Amino acid sequence: MASGGGGAAAARSPLIVGYYGMRNAGDNAFCLVLDHALRRYWGTESPLFAAPTLPGLAPEACTLSGRWFTAERTTLRAGRVLGKLAGLRHASMLLFGGGSVFRDMGPLSEKRAFSWWSRMTGKPMAAVGVSVGPFVSVAAERRLGRVLRRIEYLAVRDAASYDRALAAGCRGRLVLAADLAGLLPEAIDVSALRRVADGETPSLRPRLGVTVVGRDPELDDAARRRREDGIIEAVRAVADHDGVDVTVLVFNDHPERGDNAVSRRLAERLPRTGTHRVVTAAEGVGALIAALAQCDACLHVRLHGAIFSYVLGIPFALVPYQPKCDDFLEEIGQPYELRLPRVPATAEVRAVIHRLLSHPSPPSLDREAFAERARRNFTEAPWQVARAAA
Repeated sequence: MASGGGGAAAARSPLIVGYYGMRNAGDNAFCLVLDHALRRYWGTESPLFAAPTLPGLAPEACTLSGRWFTAERTTLRAGRVLGKLAGLRHASMLLFGGGSVFRDMGPLSEKRAFSWWSRMTGKPMAAVGVSVGPFVSVAAERRLGRVLRRIEYLAVRDAASYDRALAAGCRGRLVLAADLAGLLPEAIDVSALRRVADGETPSLRPRLGVTVVGRDPELDDAARRRREDGIIEAVRAVADHDGVDVTVLVFNDHPERGDNAVSRRLAERLPRTGTHRVVTAAEGVGALIAALAQCDACLHVRLHGAIFSYVLGIPFALVPYQPKCDDFLEEIGQPYELRLPRVPATAEVRAVIHRLLSHPSPPSLDREAFAERARRNFTEAPWQVARAAA
């Protein structure tokens, strides 16, 4: 495999693919970080996102129509795939940007077409800020292994992914980096968002931010309901008995795959006392960050709720609904007294909330060290250009 894939020309106009357009704030944040970091560290001139128009991105940079993202029907999924393939006509390379994109792969996956395109054109495939595995099946692992062996540059966000990529026979440059959201404070003027938040009427009551997850195919319905009930009852109790205001943060408001129903159930259980609010992904990544900046502590099921809290310096706990959550907590050295099981009881959740609102121990990994690891997604690549240090 040729190193560098054409040098700087390869990074001029990459087509960036991921789990975009599904109204998920974490994935939308990846796009904002990538738009900033690719220009700064790779000298990218015209990044192309296989996504519908997103707040914070130039409309011409978004190559897909929003009509393909209204539901999860076969015809709409086919439209998304065809739109991505059409975007390759103008692409200098194919870049997987963030998320759990190397976990599953069917026999007709778009990744097969991306690999064929790379082989036929000589243009590179790369990936930054991604997870590798846990694979959903042996067949998916075998298919993904063929794609991973084709990728010229692979930067992963946790050590478990690094080990899986090695085991899969990755032949390109493999880098242990961190989640792209670690560069949010660099890509977005978080201080300005904090000033907006601080400009609102302050409250003497502590404020707890909460995210939940509406869909978890790896957990049966009974266990998922126990988890939801345990979290909802714990949050209701601290709001009712401990004088805590609550902000319900809906990180995914997709009508079919999102968190709307369980977030609404949580909001409806909150007492009438206090000033509770709901902020959704539809309001944009900036609005969610501004709402988080007002929180004294956060309880998350959404992984990127936890990552946002961490990079903003807000004490948090994360219910690890998938292995990638445990991987993140291990990477940052989250104190064990702030860890929760996958299906926690009400008493466990309430006890952790009390610790968060009193004197919680911070993660052992310094936030700037995490940001530097996130920066490695770009600075270790063969397309890095000489730019001023971050």
